[in-house]
Amino acid sequence: MSAPDAPTVARLLAASDLELTLHAGSPDAPFAAVRWAEAPADRPWLGRDDLRLADAPLATPRPAPDPLFAPPPAALVYGLTPQHRALEPTLLRRAQEANVALLTAPPAVALARVEEAALRLLIEASAGAAALLATPQSYLLAALDGPKPERELLERVHRLTGADLVLLTPWGEVTARAGRSGWRPRRDPHGSGPVAAWAEGPVRLGGREALALRLTAAGRLRGVLVAFGVGDAARPWLELCRTLLLSSALQRSAEARHDSSARSALLAEWLAGPQAALMLAPRLEAAGIRGEAPYLVAVAEVGPRLPTGRAAQARRFHQLERVREAGEEYFRALGYGVLSETRAHHCVWVFASAAPRQHARLLLSAARAAVDDGDVRLGLSLPKEELTGVADAYHQALLALQSLPGGAGLAWFDELDPVYWVLQQQPAGNLVALRDRLVGAVKEADPQGKLWRTLVAYIRSPEDLQALAQELHVHVNTLRYRLKRIEELVQEPLSRPETVAKLYLALQIDAMLEREGRG
Repeated sequence: MSAPDAPTVARLLAASDLELTLHAGSPDAPFAAVRWAEAPADRPWLGRDDLRLADAPLATPRPAPDPLFAPPPAALVYGLTPQHRALEPTLLRRAQEANVALLTAPPAVALARVEEAALRLLIEASAGAAALLATPQSYLLAALDGPKPERELLERVHRLTGADLVLLTPWGEVTARAGRSGWRPRRDPHGSGPVAAWAEGPVRLGGREALALRLTAAGRLRGVLVAFGVGDAARPWLELCRTLLLSSALQRSAEARHDSSARSALLAEWLAGPQAALMLAPRLEAAGIRGEAPYLVAVAEVGPRLPTGRAAQARRFHQLERVREAGEEYFRALGYGVLSETRAHHCVWVFASAAPRQHARLLLSAARAAVDDGDVRLGLSLPKEELTGVADAYHQALLALQSLPGGAGLAWFDELDPVYWVLQQQPAGNLVALRDRLVGAVKEADPQGKLWRTLVAYIRSPEDLQALAQELHVHVNTLRYRLKRIEELVQEPLSRPETVAKLYLALQIDAMLEREGRG
């Protein structure tokens, strides 16, 4: 419900420069917030009555739930345009049924002016309360000056409100907590960020009611604040806590970007001339990469491998830059030295770690959270100790990355199929020629793909024809017929190991060319 001193629609109607007209509802309807109908609700868990703004034309049919009326606003201001000068009868009827004050703004008055006028009224109405809150706000702001600002801020908010607080990274790590709650998020074995998928608002965690507040800036999730035992009086303070946490995260991000270009240049110089690594050693050590200590190279891609058009390429580069920043923040939060760079088709990290495998899934989670759980693929090298080995490690990471199909996932260089590694050294033209010589006849004689699917399944598991027939959903005699037909087309018996080896090679070539769009 709105506060007793909240401004009313009548105050807006009295503003002659806005030329608003009331069509339904009461002019005494109070409002305590302002938002645009097509924008996501700003902190909907606060439960405030809002003045909602909507531009003409009114699209039909209306979506369900309708952002114009769900949840019901205190008042709706509908902006008319030169092309749509009349109020929609449907809109008037729905406002009357919902008991919502409905106003129209003439074409000459931009709704942004109505928004600004409503915000001025809210500031005027809250002047007394703002003076009372100045001291508690200063108390919370002082927490940001300490060595561990997030932890100190949560402790102060807990002492003021009694709420138990947990601050999480986008990949689900606890970075600070205050109060008695020992709750931690469950690990996701698939590298998807469960925290990143949480919606804003009430949730139930560990058998307790909680409130999840997302820390988002520039379209990227920076963290999630979880609050347990939240009373009505605590909610505005949680909102201020969220704002201060986000401000602290953005300050750290800005400081990291300040020297990002120098670090990227150092990485590019190191990759281009690894034999000069000894000359770069002092600068690398300053970045946390020390000689004789293990380091790895990780390489990431986002979305389709072959985006078409300049707009798609620019969008991918922007996503890669967000992924690079998220990965660098992940390593820095753990205290690891890291260098990173965004290139045309992928981003690169070189990071120091004595236990790299435990971080691979979390790095993937951090990267996916930066692009709203988009398709991020991650390739990782073997650990290296000699600084001169960085170019080799980079090549290993690229090979691991290229072995992944479309979609999301990660691959380690040491888990690569050796056949794939050898094939990667060959020009595409050679691979196409070899594949077509080995299995081209099967592809040409099989427009529906039945023989090809049978061949793929047989090469994978040739021992049990009965089980293979069940897998392919055919009778075993049908399977035998198809295998005989394949033998005729390749002109070699499938009973010979060398035939199976050559066909396996052909299938690997075909899969690799398909993944890389070179087939």
